[in-house]
Formats: sequence, C-alpha cells, structure tokens
Amino acid sequence: MAKKGELSKTARASLAQRDDTNFVTERVCEKCGEPIMLKELLSVKVQGEGMHYYHKNHYALS
Repeated sequence: MAKKGELSKTARASLAQRDDTNFVTERVCEKCGEPIMLKELLSVKVQGEGMHYYHKNHYALS
C-alpha cells in the first residue's frame, strides 16, 4: 500500500504509459489520405455510410 503522499503502483504504471499512448492507427484521413496518429483521430458517424475518420484539424476546415 502506498504511503501518504506517494502514488500507488497502478498510478505509477499509468503515468509511465501515458507517453506511449500516441501511435499511428490503422485509420486513414478521408480528406488527405494519410494515416492518423491516435491523438489527432476524430471519428465521425455519417448517416447511411458508417464511420469516417479525419485528422482533427482537417474536419474543422471542411
């Protein structure tokens, strides 16, 4: 058990993995056709077509 003022084992592991969470996904941007990093991924549900994936800044422009 963590002592007062210390992080628990789970919290320390979570902080260590936080930097590794941004990776290239298998999704491709509908606008530019390039692979999307996880932190830039924006999924949009289009009625009758399913999901479309964009970079966050590309969807805001369209």
